[in-house]
Amino acid sequence: MRAFCAALLLAGALLSSEGAYAQGCTQCRDNAAATPPATQLAYRHAIELLAGAAGLLFAGTVLILRRSR
Repeated sequence: MRAFCAALLLAGALLSSEGAYAQGCTQCRDNAAATPPATQLAYRHAIELLAGAAGLLFAGTVLILRRSR
C-alpha cells in the first residue's frame, strides 16, 4: 500500500508541474532573445560550462560508485 501511495504522489507531482516548466522555458527564451548578441553568446558559453560540469560530476559519481562495489 505504501508503494502505491508513493507512486501516486510521484505521478501527481510530475503531472502537476508540467505547466510551470513550460512557462519558465518560454520566459527564459524570450528574455534571452531580447538581449544583445554578446550577452546571448555569454549565455551559450555559460550553459555549455554548466552542462559540462554537471556531466563530469555525474560521470565521476558513477565511476566512484562502480569502483566501491
